[in-house]
Amino acid sequence: MFSTLNEALNHHTVLEERGITFIEGESQSEFCSFAELYRSSMSALHLLRKNGVSEGSEVILQLDNTREFLVIFWACLLGGFIPVPLTVSKNEESMAKTLRVTGVLNRPFIVAESRHVEELREHLSRIPDRNCDLLNIQDLINQNLEHQEQPISAHPDDVAFIQFSSGTTGEPKGVKLTHRKLLANIYDLEERLGATSEDAFLNWMPLTHDLGMIMFHLLPLVAGLNQYQMPTWLFIRRPVLWLQTASHFKATMLASPNFGIKYFLNAYHKAANQRSFDWNLTPIKAIVNGAEPIDVDACRQFLDEMAVFGLDGKSMKMGYGMAEACVAVCIQEQNEAFTTYYVRRDTLSVGDQAVFLSSEDEAGLALSGTGTPLRNSQVRICDDSGRTLPKGYIGYIQIKGANITDGYYNNEEATNKLFTPDEWAHTGDLGFLIHNHLVFTGRTKDIIIINGSNYYPYDIERIAEECTDLKIKRMIACGVYNEATGTEEVVLFVLYRDKLEEFGRHADQIRRHVNHVMGIHLSVILPISKIHQTTSGKLQRYKYIEKYKEGAFQKVEDELSKWQEMREQKALVHRPKDATQQALFEIWSKLLGKKYFGVHDSFFEIGGTSILVIQMLEEVDLLYPDVITLTDIFAYPSVEQLAQLISSSDGLSKKEIQLQAVQLEAPYFEAEWSGAENQYRMVMSSSQRDRFQTFCHELQVADEAVWLALFSNAIYEISTGSKVTVHTMMDGKGWIVPFHVDFAQVESIEDLLVLAGAKKKVGEAEVYHTRDIERHVTRIEPGYVRCLFAQKGWLHTEDALHNVFDMIMEWEDLKDTSELFFRYNPSRMNGVLMKELFQTVADSIESLLSVDRVTNISVSQ
Repeated sequence: MFSTLNEALNHHTVLEERGITFIEGESQSEFCSFAELYRSSMSALHLLRKNGVSEGSEVILQLDNTREFLVIFWACLLGGFIPVPLTVSKNEESMAKTLRVTGVLNRPFIVAESRHVEELREHLSRIPDRNCDLLNIQDLINQNLEHQEQPISAHPDDVAFIQFSSGTTGEPKGVKLTHRKLLANIYDLEERLGATSEDAFLNWMPLTHDLGMIMFHLLPLVAGLNQYQMPTWLFIRRPVLWLQTASHFKATMLASPNFGIKYFLNAYHKAANQRSFDWNLTPIKAIVNGAEPIDVDACRQFLDEMAVFGLDGKSMKMGYGMAEACVAVCIQEQNEAFTTYYVRRDTLSVGDQAVFLSSEDEAGLALSGTGTPLRNSQVRICDDSGRTLPKGYIGYIQIKGANITDGYYNNEEATNKLFTPDEWAHTGDLGFLIHNHLVFTGRTKDIIIINGSNYYPYDIERIAEECTDLKIKRMIACGVYNEATGTEEVVLFVLYRDKLEEFGRHADQIRRHVNHVMGIHLSVILPISKIHQTTSGKLQRYKYIEKYKEGAFQKVEDELSKWQEMREQKALVHRPKDATQQALFEIWSKLLGKKYFGVHDSFFEIGGTSILVIQMLEEVDLLYPDVITLTDIFAYPSVEQLAQLISSSDGLSKKEIQLQAVQLEAPYFEAEWSGAENQYRMVMSSSQRDRFQTFCHELQVADEAVWLALFSNAIYEISTGSKVTVHTMMDGKGWIVPFHVDFAQVESIEDLLVLAGAKKKVGEAEVYHTRDIERHVTRIEPGYVRCLFAQKGWLHTEDALHNVFDMIMEWEDLKDTSELFFRYNPSRMNGVLMKELFQTVADSIESLLSVDRVTNISVSQ
């Protein structure tokens, strides 16, 4: 076993075949061996030292690029610096968090991308006596740098890095994590997960989060195992790619919090309506679920639906942990399915004995077990007086073990509050133990978790109180779990004693400001007439949550909804003026669930969030491909502004599109205008359809992949070369994806079918939209033809695409049959030879579906 993380990386420098694969897209990835990581980090260490960073210096990491982030992280460890990973500032509040963190540290260096360096410098200049040195990442990455640097000899009790909780924006507390404590937790997790030399870890969680950094980067590195790092933004934009990547690379260890599971399922359901998947999820041993409250129903649905791809029903591993414990305290055993406990809702207070009900009882709250404590971790449940409670009783979760932090960095007061007199650590959470399994029931801390990030109520209150012109600015923010969506939502209660019809104006003002500053949407804002607090002045938030759940505010909500709708209808004077504005208006309305807003309203002030921005970009791209970017949406946040940008960009776009074509012999271009029939159709009989589906099932290919393969093969037989390109419209109306095949590399029809089934999908390189093709396609050279394969109904006879493509084949699956449609350009192509081409496709199908062939395939498979 290693005594420091530095030892682990140094030991693995001999492993050129093991390392990190950085996922950048469906077919885009970059491998970095552990040896290469070490070399790059040592080069960065040399440059860091040249810039004045010395042993013991704190280094804040403000980096979006995963590879650069890890190079600097390890350069810090190798140099004896203390890395401080922080999410890159994306709004005013996250910038404020970064600035507050600099106040906790001594004199930190900040490594950031060039575009952030100047912004950070400007903000820091406004704070008196705040000394920070800013370093540009571009000045620290040099792969070919020659140097004579040597790493320091780290001690097991040195601070490896400081972990600040994700989303912390109040008074940040930095958890000190030493090499010794990290390795204790890492080795315990390696044992619990049963990691072997054959395992591979796939991660989309941010490396600023303890789950992403410790369990899915440091653990596989210490164990010398391959790891695959997918940036969080890529998962948010293309969640289905998560399991597609797992299948492709045969990943065995994955992780996702509850919101990620639900987010994936929503995207998967949409994608499954348009395409089929051939994933193999059998290798997956564990999908670790933690970091926020667990939605039992969503997890079961996920396991049930993914079972068709071979996912083990026991693979979902629930866990419990916190930054103060490095990452994990409890996690389920190998080969153990997660257990659901249905506990009566009114027996969940401290000191109550949990009353278990059947799953059908509506009074029961479904709670997931989070497994047993790890080898070096201990858990106990205590009452208000600190006395240990028996098994099955609800109380405060306290933890102890070799992985528990020594305290908070430069914060003795918070450190003292963390521990009990007998040196157990407070978690601030509630739960109970049953059969040595921990069941988490809720949090006593005021943290509100939204999409895996933590928000403090007093921060929300402070920001909300900044903007309103209310006479009395008293507000209470609470987190309420929405069972319908499986997420936590923010409800803001506002002390208000004026006319109810005027409250909506203040609520809108608050909602827009909080969204703008913090990037979160206040789901509900309600007026209250009294502030509940203890004699010491502490707000009693739980009273508002209880009343809200009981429906005590329903009447007020109904009244506010009526006033709000009336007000919005009166205010809606700026309606869409043209087709572009109307299209954007409809996209926003669908995503935001709103009908009443104007073209001047900011997307972010009426409920837009970072996740919705990505979804909106995808929707806009369907109509206006490659015209706008995420940055544009932030810079032009209203319908009117964005529509104007789209219109101007559309008009300015002059880039020509060169669609690849296939060269044919001269006789194919002896066109026959007179009486030429340029359309043909083939209908499968019922028996043919049955045999066809049997064939597809045996080879595990989709129907359309077979059609595409046969069409490509027929074109190859009449072409002058071995390379054929057939453009396809199979994955979405309007999207053209080229299918390239070099028949010199194809040995059998089965090989061709595999290629056709694995063609590039929408979202990858070399994807075009029909609108762009119609406007900007280049003229075709004499002797060449462009070919298109599309789903029936996605083209219309009046489409300009019929003037772009010389041969078009369409397929349609009906209830009892399948049909093929073929048309060609009679002004260029010879009708007799085109008929022969289509007959070749039909004959190929007959040959493919011969009884002997299907039988032989069945036997060989």
